[in-house]
Amino acid sequence: MFPYPRVSKMQLNTRLIIIIAASLLALLGLSTTALLSTRATLHQEKRDQIVHLLKMAENSLTHFQQLEAKGMPRAEAQKQAIAALSALKVDDIYFFGRNREHRVLFHPSKDRVGKLDMGSKLPDGRSTVEAYDDAMKDAHYGVLVIQTKRKGSGDQEFPKLNGVFRFEPWDWTIGTGIFIDDIDQLFWSEARTLMAVAAICVVVLGALVGWMSRSILQSLGGEPRYAADVVKAIADGDLSLEIQVKGGPDSLLGAMNDMRGKLRQMIDEIGRATSSINHSCHQLSSDMDKVHEVSGIASSSTTSAAAAIEQLSVSIDHVSASTRDTETGARDTAELARHGKNLAGDAANGIRQIADQIHGASDMVGQLAERSRSISSIAETIRDIANQTNLLALNAAIEAARAGEMGRGFAVVADEVRKLAERTASATDEISNIVQAVINETGNVSGRMDEIRPAVQAGVEQVHQAAETLESISQQATTALEHVHNVVVAMGEQSQAGTNIAGNVEQVAGVVEETQNSVSHAVEAVRAIDQQASNLHQTVSRFRL
Repeated sequence: MFPYPRVSKMQLNTRLIIIIAASLLALLGLSTTALLSTRATLHQEKRDQIVHLLKMAENSLTHFQQLEAKGMPRAEAQKQAIAALSALKVDDIYFFGRNREHRVLFHPSKDRVGKLDMGSKLPDGRSTVEAYDDAMKDAHYGVLVIQTKRKGSGDQEFPKLNGVFRFEPWDWTIGTGIFIDDIDQLFWSEARTLMAVAAICVVVLGALVGWMSRSILQSLGGEPRYAADVVKAIADGDLSLEIQVKGGPDSLLGAMNDMRGKLRQMIDEIGRATSSINHSCHQLSSDMDKVHEVSGIASSSTTSAAAAIEQLSVSIDHVSASTRDTETGARDTAELARHGKNLAGDAANGIRQIADQIHGASDMVGQLAERSRSISSIAETIRDIANQTNLLALNAAIEAARAGEMGRGFAVVADEVRKLAERTASATDEISNIVQAVINETGNVSGRMDEIRPAVQAGVEQVHQAAETLESISQQATTALEHVHNVVVAMGEQSQAGTNIAGNVEQVAGVVEETQNSVSHAVEAVRAIDQQASNLHQTVSRFRL
């Protein structure tokens, strides 16, 4: 198994050197394989060349053997064959032949011809002839390598590839050979060339490795393993690490150092921001709780105010109804006064006849005058009440405009309106009683006058005075009627204003309730933000600054 952890701890230069060394070893392996393949190919070519020469010799012998078959004496045929094969000689390449007794039939060395020659001893102890015989056991053309001397080279032996075959018709062994030391020379020449190329490659690759190493280290700013450790430390949240940058600020470690500084600043700012957010959220949550509480109180208050204003509106409606009743009574009073005036006018002529008896009715007329003064006083009271009611109605309108805030002053105005309404009702009752008394007394006076009709002429002046008094009463009753009518109108407007105020207060109550609900949602949102800020603060706190 490849020791990856051990390799991962190596420096960049070491890794590059290992890569180059592996490449060179691979190159050497390929070169060696190529050389050995070339050497084997050359040997095969030499072997093929030997076989070709042997076939050529065999064809030549076959030709002469055929001549023998056609009538040429064997000795002549063999002589011509020896001459032909001996002539086939180029440099170190020649043919030789032996008969079955291993005597040399032809050879470039004339001193060996006709002699028994078993050849030289091979390293394995066999003779050359025995090696030839063994080679021909496995193939028709036997090929083997022997060590032999070369002409002109002294006693030094060289490798030579020999090939032999047996020509059965004549029982000859024919052979030839090629020195193959040139193969070794070519092999080592190629090997030296490859070694020189490998040396050049080592130098070039070494320089390239040095340049690449410096370039990579300059780009990285340090060893890759150190950069990986720095990245892991930053990923683990350690921003306090001092990064050693061997390259420029544009290198990887330089950029990482700049990133670490900016991350540290950003995390610090985020930490402060989350702390501030937490504090603000706590404060805002407390404030929103208070707002929620105040909204609840305001909701209850506006609901109570709406109910009170609605009750006040009902009371105003009651007062308005009573005032309308008073208006009806005042109208009836004025009508009666006018009717009394008419009656007094009609009775004026008859009263002249009862003038003498007017003294008897003077007391009644005095009482009537006194009651009329009471009616005048009551009318004055109604006038004052009407003025005060008008003023209070104005104050109620002003307070109604302020009801949107708290509406506290409206209750006081409503109470005053209620009291004035009671006084108006009381005064109206008194007016009704007095008018009724006047009617009764007038009836009595009328009866008495009927009784004293003969003497009524004497009291005609008093009747005229009574008519004038009734006129005054009628005018005062009409004036009171107008004021009461104004009060009725004002109370109607006040009732409508109260109804509008009640509706507005109900709307305010609805808005306050919606505000309370919104505040509740806002409180939940603030708490959620607070939780998120706490989570963010916990996340940021894992970084070590």
